[in-house]
Amino acid sequence: MKLTAKPGKGEKIHLSLDGEYIATVNADYWFTCGIKSGSEVTPEQLEELLTESARRKMMNKALDLLSMRDYSRRELSDKLVTKAWEKKEQKDMDLGSLKQEASDICDRLEELGLLNEERFARSYVDELIRRKHLSKSGLKTALIQKGVQRDIIETVLEEVDVDPVEQIRELLATKFKNRDLSDEKQKTRTVNALLRLGYRYNEIHAAMGEWMEDE
Repeated sequence: MKLTAKPGKGEKIHLSLDGEYIATVNADYWFTCGIKSGSEVTPEQLEELLTESARRKMMNKALDLLSMRDYSRRELSDKLVTKAWEKKEQKDMDLGSLKQEASDICDRLEELGLLNEERFARSYVDELIRRKHLSKSGLKTALIQKGVQRDIIETVLEEVDVDPVEQIRELLATKFKNRDLSDEKQKTRTVNALLRLGYRYNEIHAAMGEWMEDE
């Protein structure tokens, strides 16, 4: 099998096998892999070349994502697989292999301390409390949706010390400031919205009572 390389845009190198396109690799990797364009390659050499190229691309993508913010393991893995699958730079790309590669990369990133689910969970909880004023129940739901492990969720939420009544009052002063709570229809809409955020009836009732007295 003859492998040929053709420069593409930027740092891309397009590879063809016996004249048929098979994959795109990074130029830095191609020039260091030890294979020259026009060389005869074995199936084993080709598989090793493509596997290592895909691994490097996925690792670089993971590092790019983590340079912007923390991720949960599942969130990062899913994003890596989705990005690689959408590009489909290799023919006959196998979804199962991509998922395994993403898992292996997450393992390595955790070993290096670059991917830390507990750190992500704490950061995400702080953000949700600050921006959305979620209840503990709402925080738990949000963390589950991000794929955070149950034991980490329990550990992080044990550290959360927020007054639900104060959180609701803050929402009434900001997100729901234009609601007229003396109007039953608007009051019901507000109560339902607060319930969806994970607050309980007694907490909502107490907060609204204090709010209306102050008003």
